Amino acid sequence: MNKDVINKIRENEQLPDSMTDSEIAREYKGTYTASRAAISLDHKPLDQVMADTMAKWLPFMKKKK
Repeated sequence: MNKDVINKIRENEQLPDSMTDSEIAREYKGTYTASRAAISLDHKPLDQVMADTMAKWLPFMKKKK
């Protein structure tokens, strides 16, 4: 399992630092939590995508005075 994914799992699950990377990898390998952590490294959350899109297009939707 990738070190970045392990760190994301540690952050999201609030695991203690005393838990080793190999323990986390063994416990979370193939789980939904691990897949969500891996996806979150590459993708923005949907609400962030929506906010970015609205910020981009909202100025064009305003009425001109």
